[in-house]
Amino acid sequence: MNNKNQNAAIAKLADEHGRLVFHTAYRLLGNSHSAEDVTQEVFIKLFKKPTNAFDSIKNWPAYLRTMASSAAIDQLRRRQRLAEESMDYSTNDEVPLLDKTQHNADPYREIALSRDIEHFSSALAELTAQDAHVFCLRHIEEFSYQEIAEQLGISNSLVGVTLHRAQQKLSQLVGESQFLGAGYEITG
Repeated sequence: MNNKNQNAAIAKLADEHGRLVFHTAYRLLGNSHSAEDVTQEVFIKLFKKPTNAFDSIKNWPAYLRTMASSAAIDQLRRRQRLAEESMDYSTNDEVPLLDKTQHNADPYREIALSRDIEHFSSALAELTAQDAHVFCLRHIEEFSYQEIAEQLGISNSLVGVTLHRAQQKLSQLVGESQFLGAGYEITG
């Protein structure tokens, strides 16, 4: 595949799967501007890939979801570092908040949920890259253990161990939360 063909292939992928990449990032970040940045970052990374790398990718939607999850987690980590460096929270545009178009009858619940999302995002950013990937692929993208194993090139049992480790770490950092998923899952 030459550069011209690669550019055309990436443009086609962006048309076909751009929304998927955006929604994957948005579910993690809760912010449309940040999700747009991640979407752009994912497709820019594709332009930087060697042309022969495209032939080895068998499942583009899964591959792009993984790239989007990874880029979103990286962005969460950058946010956390910036928040730690600067104690000025007055311009906290990057904190994932609830969609302003949603009207909830209980503003206290909305504030608590927003705080929970912020706390969870910070905790997710503290996981190792693989632990965060496995957690996101399982609980956000709803991949099966087998799909995660195939996507990351690891065994089903390692998926289970990694997921358990991620859930334990998140439980320590966040406590009981709606974001942690089932305490026990049936593998297979």
